[in-house]
Amino acid sequence: MRPIDLRAWVVIASSIVMIPGTPGRTDAQQRSDDQCLACHEGLDTPELSAPAVAWASDVHLEVGLTCTGCHGGDAVATDESTAHSGLLARPDRERIPELCGRCHSNQQFMHLYDPDIRIDQVETYYTSRHGELLVQGDPRVATCVDCHGIHGIESPGTATSPIYPANVPDTCGACHADDERMASYDIPTDQLDEYKTSIHWSTLEEKGDLSAPVCNDCHGNHGALPPGHSSIGRVCAECHFQIGEYFAMGAHDSVFTGHDWPGCATCHGNHAIQQADDELLGLGERSTCGAAGCHSEADEGGRIARQMLVLVDSLGEARRSADSILHAAEEAGMPVDQPLFELTQVQNAIVSARAIMHSVNIDSMRAQIDEGISTASTAYEAGESAFEELRVRRTGLAASALVIIVLIVGLLIRIRELGSA
Repeated sequence: MRPIDLRAWVVIASSIVMIPGTPGRTDAQQRSDDQCLACHEGLDTPELSAPAVAWASDVHLEVGLTCTGCHGGDAVATDESTAHSGLLARPDRERIPELCGRCHSNQQFMHLYDPDIRIDQVETYYTSRHGELLVQGDPRVATCVDCHGIHGIESPGTATSPIYPANVPDTCGACHADDERMASYDIPTDQLDEYKTSIHWSTLEEKGDLSAPVCNDCHGNHGALPPGHSSIGRVCAECHFQIGEYFAMGAHDSVFTGHDWPGCATCHGNHAIQQADDELLGLGERSTCGAAGCHSEADEGGRIARQMLVLVDSLGEARRSADSILHAAEEAGMPVDQPLFELTQVQNAIVSARAIMHSVNIDSMRAQIDEGISTASTAYEAGESAFEELRVRRTGLAASALVIIVLIVGLLIRIRELGSA
């Protein structure tokens, strides 16, 4: 049970005069009527003036809402007693979701501003670990304002918004990397540090790819929960869908489920996920197949892992050889654009083979590798043919040059003879 439901909160707040503003009004029009801002912006106490200053860039002001929408009171009154009548200065933290939900859970009201916006955020929030603990009486957990801000709330698409994809890790880390705040929850506080060593972070930060996973992509937004062990693979498959399909087809899926091992995270980790490379295969020092004593040379799984590594390496070597001879031919001036283009299919075959390996089906993987090697061999032969043609051209050129030299020498001799006569 929640401490208070939506309808009850509306009843409690009914004494507050809520004036949401008029959709479509400009900031200037709204501010000219808002005595809250006119008064508070000029106050000497930062605690009272800062919210008014921040409100100038708030997305709610942009669509015509006033301070009274959340705090009550009278926005057009010029005397303090009337302006503060029924004022809710600072809502209790445990009631913030319901306060925000008075608008954000109202379909008819929200339709005025964004017909596509979801209206189930509050309901979803109460399914999250944050919401569960808030209901149990813990006011320290995150509520709407901890992630979105209080005054000066920005659109999620604004680069300075705390919920802009590139900012989400630090927004979550503001609590989850705080040792003191998290001490009573028995939760590690190194997730942010680990994440910032991951391939996901480097893709986001260094490459500027906003589609790279951040905290809420795996844990959810308003309904944030740690994925259960049995669901981690499904979470990863939201992005790595082909690998997810192959893994679900293979023997590891049922084995991991039976041991309650966390799917992809068993081999790749969770927050500190590194760039996957072929050294994770086989039974070498960096191999995950032999980690924790799962596989060895003595079992079938270990032998398959070694075979898969050999297959991937053979295709990689075939691609490198073909690439080397084709680029050498290109530098020599030979037209090899088409075989170079066709060689890109070999890289696609490598990517596919690396995905297929998650099914632990050596035959399927070998078929993909053989196809790639065939393509690489054809490209390599094209490189050899280009050099053979180059040799023919050079031989022909040398022969032509020799003939020309002989003719020139003969001509010179003839000229000299004519001169002597």
